[in-house]
Amino acid sequence: MTDKRTLEIKHIADLLNMHFHIPSYQRGYRWEAKHVEDLLEDLYDFSKQMKNMPNGRFYCFQPLAVVKNNELSSQTETIYDVIDGQQRLTTLYLLLSYLEDTRISNCSGELKSSMFTLKYESRDSDFFENKQFKNCDVSEAARNIDFFYMKCAYDAIKEWFEIKGINKNLILRVLIPEEYKIIDGLEDDKMKAAQAENDNNNDVRFIWYEVPSKENSDSIEVFSQLNYGKTALTSTELVKALLFQCDIYTKDKELMSEIAFRRSCEWDAMEKQLQDPFMWSMFMKSEKNYASHFTLVLSIVCDYLYEELKAKEARLRIQRESADFIYQVCNYYLGNNEGGDYADNVKNIWDKIQTTYTALYNWYKTPDTYHLIGLLVWLKEYKNKMFNDAERITLLKKLLGEYGSKTKEAFTNYLKKEIAALIHINETKETKNGQIPWGISHINYNENPNEIVKILVTFNVEEVRKQQEESSRFPFHLLRNQKITSLEHIHPQNLILDNIEIDTLQTWLDVKEKNLKQVRKYDEYEYDISELRKLIKDKVTYENNREAAQMIINKIDKEFDDLANMSEEQMHTLYNMALVDKDTNSALSNNLLDKKREILKQRHNEQKIYILPATNKAFSKHYSASTEENVLPKLWTKPDRQAYFASIDSVYKDFNLHYKNK
Repeated sequence: MTDKRTLEIKHIADLLNMHFHIPSYQRGYRWEAKHVEDLLEDLYDFSKQMKNMPNGRFYCFQPLAVVKNNELSSQTETIYDVIDGQQRLTTLYLLLSYLEDTRISNCSGELKSSMFTLKYESRDSDFFENKQFKNCDVSEAARNIDFFYMKCAYDAIKEWFEIKGINKNLILRVLIPEEYKIIDGLEDDKMKAAQAENDNNNDVRFIWYEVPSKENSDSIEVFSQLNYGKTALTSTELVKALLFQCDIYTKDKELMSEIAFRRSCEWDAMEKQLQDPFMWSMFMKSEKNYASHFTLVLSIVCDYLYEELKAKEARLRIQRESADFIYQVCNYYLGNNEGGDYADNVKNIWDKIQTTYTALYNWYKTPDTYHLIGLLVWLKEYKNKMFNDAERITLLKKLLGEYGSKTKEAFTNYLKKEIAALIHINETKETKNGQIPWGISHINYNENPNEIVKILVTFNVEEVRKQQEESSRFPFHLLRNQKITSLEHIHPQNLILDNIEIDTLQTWLDVKEKNLKQVRKYDEYEYDISELRKLIKDKVTYENNREAAQMIINKIDKEFDDLANMSEEQMHTLYNMALVDKDTNSALSNNLLDKKREILKQRHNEQKIYILPATNKAFSKHYSASTEENVLPKLWTKPDRQAYFASIDSVYKDFNLHYKNK
């Protein structure tokens, strides 16, 4: 037996001679009157449009997922366990049961009475098989909650027809066309000819999804796999079935088969490119692990289609929040879009897919748009719980609109303006004592950590973008995956003993002792170090002498601050901040510049941690010229800080110019 899943489109009438089994582990029947009425309204809407439609148009039910029940099946009869879709299948059974008299009066041959069987395991089979839901009262049906809902659903069907005065034959012909040919028992050419005639009808069809059964497996295992995502049929796969199932085309089938095959290959090529972590992270969080990355393209296209359909039909019963939104939209568009045949409507969707993907790919291939759009999306989502999937799609649609209506230069400037709005810092700040100078030279680690992170990420992205090389792309996926948003003081910040454990303090003292020896200041502080060791020899002594210990710590820290000419005002500002991941932040500790540089290099080489380009350059003193004042490799000196900040400020001003000109 093949291990491949079967995904095809079947006519409702194809099911009439089949046998279905609802396993006991399945959730019971729970459709209420509203669900039934919505389905009937959709069928009625489709029936009214049929007379003006080209042949071969259809309304498509959501998937019916089945697996062969090896134990119950025989050589002459195949029984399928229903693992998804039993609510619609049961409702269809109730509807066909209501239309039974109409079938007898208006159909001929097997179509008069053929009916698929539907048995519920571990339930009283008489109620359903004898169709007691037709005549029993609600109190009798209430002995079983499933039967109660079935009875209510049947009554809802009956009431809908009676109140609206709908001709039963109108709905029957949507389900079972008058010209339908029975294919059961036919073989080869005769079956193909009958199927071709059936495909030429306008009717209702199912997406049939058959999961292969294995000799030693049962439907419980398949059901578990389906629900835990191992064999789950996604909305994207359903759309692919709607677009590329060749048997749904009603004319030029050979040509359409070739076209469908070519489009399917193009789909796969686009999916492969979207799997590129650089391209994907330009738009999406890496943890947004769609089974198919092509879902992103379909989400954008279907959002456009939804707006188009909504403008034509205000009562459109599709919700954007639906898990299968993209399938519902494509299915509705293909089945209800006026004008043209099915192939024309598929082409309309495919053209929109190609246009959307081409724009996304062009953004990816162009250094400016890749970096600016990737940065804009990241800035929008950073620390923003409101930026959900819907907001992301809205943003991408907005960008596509601007991209299609602007020149390359104008679009680049538009992106810079949008980024500028997200990183802008006011030049002054209101305080209780009045207005004070502010801007990026004053924002600090304690008050504005998120703003500092945004500016530093922008600075790092620009470091790569300015190279203007397609092969040099900023890795937004690593920025997200490794969470490289932890602020690190380049020159070590002063140690404050609040909530500092004794072992942490002892490690700090070991580091500082080595540092003092390296800068040839140890002799001046030998006594202080000795005294501090006595004060922190054990927890009790440490707790009783925190104030004295803090005084010595401050004295040692001040020595290094003085050597680096570091003021308290600049300690926590952009002059002294860089971005690393959280674990690297801990590893760098309170070491001096050269030791931190060594640790960064080691972690990059051994653990494959990504070091941001500007972080790497800062710890390597890249931004400043070599002078007597900053020649010490261990210290982050004033010239180092000024040159580093000047580079950040230059990038910020370039964006801020667009903010001021908005």
